[in-house]
Parts: sequence; C-alpha cells; structure tokens
Amino acid sequence: MMHAFFYTQPARRRSFWLKEPAAKAPRAPAAASRPVCLMQLTVDVAAVTALRRTVSRLCGDALEFMRIEACDHGTRMKVWLCVGSALVSQVMDAVLRLLPGAEFGRFATPGSRRAAGRAPQ
Repeated sequence: MMHAFFYTQPARRRSFWLKEPAAKAPRAPAAASRPVCLMQLTVDVAAVTALRRTVSRLCGDALEFMRIEACDHGTRMKVWLCVGSALVSQVMDAVLRLLPGAEFGRFATPGSRRAAGRAPQ
C-alpha cells in the first residue's frame, strides 16, 4: 500500500551524520522561499489518478506535496495540495475542467491563522 503523502521535493534537512560545522552548510535553495498555498478538495476515488497526473504536469516543481485520504466509506477522497501561490487559479481551472464533481474546501497560506496553528476565535 502506498503512503498517503506524495512528496515531490527532496528533503531540505542536513544529515546529522555529517561532520561539517553548521557554518559551512550550503544554504537552502531559493525555491524554499516561494509563497505557497495549501488547497483542500474532495474528489471521487476513480478520479484520483487523473487529478494527480494533471496537477503534477501543471505545477511541476511548484508542487510541494500532495496528501490523499479516504472519506465517505471509501467512495470519495480528500486531497490536500501544497502548490505555489501563483498557480492556484490555474490548478482550480484545470481541476474543474477535468473533474466537474470536485469540491474545493479550505485554502490556507503560511501567514493565515489556520496555517499558523492558532485556534479560531
């Protein structure tokens, strides 16, 4: 069984086995500073593969990760996409054209209250 997370970016942590001092460690790539948006949507089970292919093709390196979880007794799937903020409208358009039955949920950015971990008041 495949894990529910599909990480598309390599790990950005340095190994603790390396003997180099932290000062000589290479800097994180510029892509790490890109603004991102976490999108939540629900699709039919049969549409997950098409969704994954479409989003991967459209976003390329701007797709940080994709998480998939079964819901509604396995007939629907919740999908979380973390994509570059500039691609949110393009992803929405492509998904709505490909999967008219898709339901979009919450959108969160790193600066939003939900993404920051604070409870809504």
